[in-house]
Amino acid sequence: MGQEELTTITDMMRRTAYFIPLLLLLAACSHQKYIYVNDAPRDEETAIVNNYSTVIFPGDQLYIYIYSDNHAAVEPFNEETRNAASNSNNLKGYYVDNDGTIKFPILGDISTSGLTLDDLANEIKARLVEGRYVKDPLVSVSLMNFRVTVIGEVKKPQLLHVNGNRMTIFEALAQCGDITMDGVRSNVKIIRTNGTMQTIDSVDLTSKTVFDSPCYYLNSGDIIYVEPTPHKKRIAWRDEDWPQYLNIGVQSVRLAYQTVRHIYTLGKNKNHNQ
Repeated sequence: MGQEELTTITDMMRRTAYFIPLLLLLAACSHQKYIYVNDAPRDEETAIVNNYSTVIFPGDQLYIYIYSDNHAAVEPFNEETRNAASNSNNLKGYYVDNDGTIKFPILGDISTSGLTLDDLANEIKARLVEGRYVKDPLVSVSLMNFRVTVIGEVKKPQLLHVNGNRMTIFEALAQCGDITMDGVRSNVKIIRTNGTMQTIDSVDLTSKTVFDSPCYYLNSGDIIYVEPTPHKKRIAWRDEDWPQYLNIGVQSVRLAYQTVRHIYTLGKNKNHNQ
């Protein structure tokens, strides 16, 4: 290899080296959209909400159980719950009416409007003590029909039946196999029904602000929708059978041409014979 060729190669390598940092920077930026909470500090502690309690809405099915050392005193209050537990395939428990009330033994109608599960437990406890039904009750309230729907660009879209009273958006997505590479992580939609009202909120899963979102903890009945990327939307418009459609179109045009030509020939011959 001559000196001139070596100099040329060296010069090309030097010029290429200038573009390497730029290419690496562009690659890093493009991958940021796939990284969850990429702006969160990795070496700092962040406070989280520990006192979260699920809000009760009409249509909820509640499992309510009263505990006490005096088993005879709590027996009348636990009869409905015991029936629901003995027949798990037929959900009973306490149904929240459209006006937000439940019908509880002895205590009568109890309004749950605006209450969380913990709030309702405290309300029932206060009524039991004030009415001198039970001296030292412990009240447990949980949801029997907690469900979340996940659709869109996830690996396994499905209806999730939640065991427990709390689920985060990350937990729901994890149970569905996570968001695909064709899903937009920075604009996940949460469709939420609050009584007679429905709202659509957006959550940015690539930002630490997701932890402050009211949709971080899901409500029963929430629908999570992960929309496709612009690239996936463009691909969706394409039909894999387009060659077949093109062939049908060509054949149709050919048939139409032959028909018109045949009619024209017949007309021309008729005029000639006359």
